[in-house]
Amino acid sequence: MRFRINAEIFASYINLVSKVVSSKANLPVLSNILLDVEKNKVTVIGTDLDVQISAATALSADDEGKVTINAKLFSQYINTVPKEESIEVLLDKNTLFVTSQSGSASFSTRDAEEFPLFETNDLEVLCDIPRETFITMVDKTIFACAKDDIRPILTGVNIEVDAGFVTMVALDTFRLSKISVPIKTASQRKQIVISSEALDHASRIMKDAFVSSTAENEDVIIKLSATGNYCVIEYGDVQVYARLIEGDFPEYKQAIPAAHQIEISLEKQKLIDSLKRVGVFAQSAISQRVIMGFEKGQLTMEANVPEVGEVKEVMPVKMDGEPLRIAFQLKFLLDILSHIEDDTVILKAINKNAAGVFYQPTMETFLHLMMPLKLDD
Repeated sequence: MRFRINAEIFASYINLVSKVVSSKANLPVLSNILLDVEKNKVTVIGTDLDVQISAATALSADDEGKVTINAKLFSQYINTVPKEESIEVLLDKNTLFVTSQSGSASFSTRDAEEFPLFETNDLEVLCDIPRETFITMVDKTIFACAKDDIRPILTGVNIEVDAGFVTMVALDTFRLSKISVPIKTASQRKQIVISSEALDHASRIMKDAFVSSTAENEDVIIKLSATGNYCVIEYGDVQVYARLIEGDFPEYKQAIPAAHQIEISLEKQKLIDSLKRVGVFAQSAISQRVIMGFEKGQLTMEANVPEVGEVKEVMPVKMDGEPLRIAFQLKFLLDILSHIEDDTVILKAINKNAAGVFYQPTMETFLHLMMPLKLDD
């Protein structure tokens, strides 16, 4: 193995794939990244067995070969080489030599045959999504995934492709986020569940300025394996392989109210500012309960913590319907408000015991459902 590559390009790809590598892996080889050098390109790969990130760049190699090397050490060194310099990489027996104008280093390696890889054959295109749309869909769903693995299926995002639309849904039994967008190409009706971790990795890669600058087109392609147990998310020269979560995703559609008794339009920033003040008290309670009373074009928010004190905030709102008194968890309220880009947020509800549904006015196919907390009265 022997090739030359720009230090900035090499560091960028190593940094991308290293994000999935753990320094405390059970298998020593999982602390490594794989360098796969062919005549016309070099591919860098990192994996934790559930997620694999692969990044390739074109070059002209003198000698082909494969080897694995400690991800943390290699990444730290390559990132210290001035980005304008050229790096020569040479594998001699079990030692990898790296030389630049600034200096040289040698690294111990492990055999590439030990490195576990996902199969790359028999992949079927599930859907084709514009990059910005993919990022938006992931950002508006993964925060609602369950954080523990008591029910593993809830730690992932349900992705459904049907009738020219792709829909992403995440829920944790207390809240639910759902977004649908039309797509240009898609397979027949399919449904899979991808871990929030894998989607987070993919979204961060799409946002990476270097990756987006080198991509030949703006589409993200999701492919499904013939075995149906993993998928591949492709963008430019980067691929994210993700093992799918097995199990039946909950039937969520009946949980979304078909009607409402009150619709409220709130100024988002004023609501956030008021919640932060109310939160000074609410965060002291285990439930973080914030009571919201809507009546006569006014919202009154309260938090009462016996051992701390109480707080009340008032702000004007636009409302259509009967008065409503309902309670939600502070963190969940701030979460959804941080994922709505509009200056206004819409809340629709039936009563204090039914879920409230939040909407972003300029995005009709996105909704966020939140279960209320119990009121004392």
